[in-house]
Amino acid sequence: MKQAFILRGLPGSGKTHYAYALADELVAGDETQFIICSTDDYFHNEQGEYHFEKFRLPEYHNLNLARFINALAEGIPLVIADNTNIKRWEFVAYTSAAQAMGYQVKEVIVGEVKDKSMQHLYAKRNTHGVALRTISKMAYMFEW
Repeated sequence: MKQAFILRGLPGSGKTHYAYALADELVAGDETQFIICSTDDYFHNEQGEYHFEKFRLPEYHNLNLARFINALAEGIPLVIADNTNIKRWEFVAYTSAAQAMGYQVKEVIVGEVKDKSMQHLYAKRNTHGVALRTISKMAYMFEW
């Protein structure tokens, strides 16, 4: 059975960790059997350093969606979208594409969105330097 997972959650909530754990559980981490599509990947330079550039976000989101759709078209058994997906419109194209290609789709909210103490933890542990203020704003805007 082909599966697509749409991860949602605040920066630092553990989405990427969850994605790799899911791949381990469902396909024993066999890299030929899964792909994790994250817009964050596009912000890494050749040395592997992360440099966020807000003006590139729309471009990189489009590239990530294209990568996701290409993975579906290739029939990769497990395709995971690893983005914050705060608003529903941010991930509806992922869901629609996966359903159209015959994938079973599951939306997973990783972490506690509204818990203020968890937001503080996420601000401390996210690897991209997203400030607590931004995380709290994202939590406020989160659509269920």
